[in-house]
Amino acid sequence: MVDLLRWPVRVTAVALVCGPLLTAYWATPWELACLAAAGLLHVEVGLRLWRDRPDSRMGPLLAGCGLVWLLDAWGRAALPALFAGGLLLSLLHDPMHLHAGLIVTSGRLRGRWDRAIAAAAYAYWPVLAAVALAAGRLSPAGLLGVRAWTYPLVGVFLVGVFTVRYRRAGAGDRRVYAPFWAALAANGLCTAALSTVTYGPRHWPTVLYALGAALIPVGAALSAQRAERRRLVDARDRERRRVERDVHDGVQQRLLAAAMMLRQGDPALVARGAAEVENAIADLRDLVRGMNPAVLVCHGLSGAVAAIAERARVPVAVDDRVGHVTLPEPVAAAAYYVTMEAVANSEKHAGAGLVTVTLTTGDNRVEVTVCDDGVGGALAVPGGGLHGLRERVEACGGTLRLSSAHGRGTAVRAVLPLGAA
Repeated sequence: MVDLLRWPVRVTAVALVCGPLLTAYWATPWELACLAAAGLLHVEVGLRLWRDRPDSRMGPLLAGCGLVWLLDAWGRAALPALFAGGLLLSLLHDPMHLHAGLIVTSGRLRGRWDRAIAAAAYAYWPVLAAVALAAGRLSPAGLLGVRAWTYPLVGVFLVGVFTVRYRRAGAGDRRVYAPFWAALAANGLCTAALSTVTYGPRHWPTVLYALGAALIPVGAALSAQRAERRRLVDARDRERRRVERDVHDGVQQRLLAAAMMLRQGDPALVARGAAEVENAIADLRDLVRGMNPAVLVCHGLSGAVAAIAERARVPVAVDDRVGHVTLPEPVAAAAYYVTMEAVANSEKHAGAGLVTVTLTTGDNRVEVTVCDDGVGGALAVPGGGLHGLRERVEACGGTLRLSSAHGRGTAVRAVLPLGAA
């Protein structure tokens, strides 16, 4: 959508600058430069944010603010009777800035309180202006007077709103969105001063007026840059944790099993240990390439679980009811590693005589249950294998439950939604 609108919006903005705005401010080029720069900054930053974050309303709002700004700048010079004192900015531009301030962290209005504030902002001036002018009770000059004494009250209220939001924001959000919030506050101070002290058709401090508005897209661009940097850092940390889990749940388990087999001195076990080392090398190669284990890719979850059961040093019974279902890769990988870790724990720590693996599907989800008849007492301690499995399962939107009473064996049950991506 933004790809189709980007150039038409740019052409419209440039046409406003080079046509009506240039004509209206030909005699005062410094005013033309200030007003055009503020409007074009809004449009360009808004379009870039819209392209980079199409799910956010921030980009369209800033682009719309820029067009309204340029239209108002032209109208004040060409049609002063209709655009007196920047009333169009009060009607649309200021509420759009407030709307942007409410959604900067999430991209959309969240909760009834935010929606009520945004609705009141959009209704405040349009309703007041339309009713008052239609009834003939107020002239444009009278509306400017009403705005002059109501703006301080509105400003105090909004300062309170954003102060609460800032205090409730986490430290990360404060660092990321501080430039935009600071720009919003600076613009509010400029607007309040101009509205209550210096507004008027013959006394227009254009530089201060345009500077306050231009800070908004600049602050939005800086905050967007910081947000993108934070997303990259978070993605890097998630990838690091994924690699750690894959190494622990896959390659490490194979190498530990191989080491135990190689110590036995039995030629058959030595051969199996050598095969485990080769499989670990293959898994490590796949991990480096960002792939799932080869057995999972080639044979699916059913084949991979069957391979785990075949390699295990304790009897493993598999009840597979998902062989006919095509699973998303993240779900299949999570189910595979849950099975591998749980079976390995039963071998090493539980003293189990039998392990049962059950794979079922239904209600748009997959369930993996691994039970043993060992000593029990397993715990999902931070940094441990079961804790890592829980993080992996929850990253797919699922849940992992551990039941391990002393003397009653251990049961690990993971529920994974098929819609996980």
